[in-house]
Amino acid sequence: MIRAFLHSGTRRFAKQFGYNARYQHDIIDTDWGAGARLALFQVISNYAGPRSAHHIRMGALVGSAVEGDCGPCAQLTVDMALAYGARAADIQIALNGAPEAAGDFGLGYQFAWAAIRGDDTLDDLRARIEAVHGPRAVIAASFAAAFARTYPVIKRGTGHGKLCQRLDVNGTSITLTHPTAA
Repeated sequence: MIRAFLHSGTRRFAKQFGYNARYQHDIIDTDWGAGARLALFQVISNYAGPRSAHHIRMGALVGSAVEGDCGPCAQLTVDMALAYGARAADIQIALNGAPEAAGDFGLGYQFAWAAIRGDDTLDDLRARIEAVHGPRAVIAASFAAAFARTYPVIKRGTGHGKLCQRLDVNGTSITLTHPTAA
């Protein structure tokens, strides 16, 4: 019963974003307890923060996924960001190496890279986010930066990781073979 519920939720998510969630189904089939924890992790990690910082959070989500993976997980975060209102032009600008020109999305993208890598720019980026959107926005961007990278690690660890691919941003193809920090 629990396995069926977990598989059903995974199928809905996969269908919504055209995503191959085979690794999640394999985890559920192997150990429904692990599948349940993965589902709970998704709920826990989805802290959104203030509505005004939505684009910052979306940028951090994509930035984290791209920094950690240039395959299907990165494509999924791009598709999710588009579905949740991010502007395709901002995503393209950030992915093409000029996130500073991509508004709040680019600020979140840069924040994720800096937080992950312990970059010297992190304090300034954090201060900029907090000055406009408050401390909850920093928390939301931090959650997005930290948690988005979990999925590529799980996929690679369970043998489902994929090599780099071209990312599609609303019909525009962008190749990321070796993503670089902005």
